Amino acid sequence: MSDLSVPSERKLILVVEDEPAVRAVAVEFLEHEGFEVIEAPTADYAITILQAKDDIGVVFTDVTTPGHLNGFDLAQIAQTLHPNISVIVTSGALPSGFSGVATDARFVKKPYQMTAVIRLIHELTDGSSHS
Repeated sequence: MSDLSVPSERKLILVVEDEPAVRAVAVEFLEHEGFEVIEAPTADYAITILQAKDDIGVVFTDVTTPGHLNGFDLAQIAQTLHPNISVIVTSGALPSGFSGVATDARFVKKPYQMTAVIRLIHELTDGSSHS
């Protein structure tokens, strides 16, 4: 049994990734760990979900998705809509001019280990982060 298991209160995670195979792996792993997951293929679509739902605890988003918004934009908007939401932004490379993610958001470089992402989700949502 994994020591990363979710406490009795399930956390709702919004996974934003335009690559279906990458998104499917992340969703499957998160669900296996006991999280409830909502999927979005773009940051634009994720905003629609965030406007409709107020119980999302974590947004896990790629930087680059089709549409008008990227993962950094999504992080800022998500935290404006829901000040207590946690955001994890991921990418294989930082775009030129990168100056940091939104306040309290975290960056994880691809390729990432899902176990490390799970630990980070717990740190962000269980109040055990020390940064």
